[in-house]
Amino acid sequence: MLEFDVSLLQIQVFLAVAEQHSFSKAAEQVNLEQSTVSRRIGVLERELGVRLFRREERPVGLTEAGVGQHQGQAAL
Repeated sequence: MLEFDVSLLQIQVFLAVAEQHSFSKAAEQVNLEQSTVSRRIGVLERELGVRLFRREERPVGLTEAGVGQHQGQAAL
């Protein structure tokens, strides 16, 4: 079984970006700098081994892996 070291803050940041469709709006929601939100999402993506967001789109969209992650986290 795979184990990941995902913090509550990483989950909160992920959900904020997924719901706001924006890194800057998510940063406001969780009271962090936009660069910190981007860094946290990058760390989470590296830990999970998948891209969670399509950053080239505006608004920011979830990848297929991101949709699965969002459904799993929203259920918590």
